[in-house]
Amino acid sequence: MEDLSPKVQQEILKEFKHNKDVFEKVYNFYYERILKYLLKRTISAESAYDLTAETFMKAFDNFHKFKWTGVSIKVWLYRIAINQLKNYRRKPKSTVLTQEMEGLEQMRTEVKEELEEIDKTLFGDKKLTKLSDAIATLNPKYQNVIGLHYFEKMSHEEIAKIINRSTSAVKSMIHRALENLRQLLPANTI
Repeated sequence: MEDLSPKVQQEILKEFKHNKDVFEKVYNFYYERILKYLLKRTISAESAYDLTAETFMKAFDNFHKFKWTGVSIKVWLYRIAINQLKNYRRKPKSTVLTQEMEGLEQMRTEVKEELEEIDKTLFGDKKLTKLSDAIATLNPKYQNVIGLHYFEKMSHEEIAKIINRSTSAVKSMIHRALENLRQLLPANTI
C-alpha cells in the first residue's frame, strides 16, 4: 500500500506546529483508506463514515503528540481507527428516539433507506456478506489482522507495528484466524 514518504511526513509534523491546516494533507491522503477499512469491518456505510470522522478528529486533536520515530502516520491512524472500532463495538446498538426527534421520522426513514442502498451497492455480494459475518464472529484481535492483511493488503511487518506485536505473532494470529474461518464457513461459500 502506498504511503507518504518519510520526508513528507516529517515536514508535515514540523509544519503542524505553526500551521494546523497542514493536517489536511494527512486527511486527504489517508481518508479513503481508513474509510474503506472501516466499511469492510462494519459493513455499514453510516457506521464507517462516523468512525472515520471520529478517527480523524482524534488524530487531529492528538497530532501535536505524534513524534517521528520512523513509524508511519499511516500506522498511527490505523491504530486510532482500530480503537474507534473497538469502542463502537462496545456501545449499545440501538437508541431510543426522543420526542424532538420523532418529528423528524420521515427524514430519518429517508436517510436510513439511502444508507441501506449504499450498503447494498457496496456489499451486495452474498458471499462477501457471509464472509464478513463470519469475520465478525472472530475474536476482535483476529478481525483486525485479517482486515489489515487481506483487505488493506498490509505486510506482516506493518500489522505488527499497528497492533504492537511481533511479526511472528502476527503470522500466528492470521493462521489461527483462517483456521477459525474454515470451521465457520462451508468449503463452497468463498
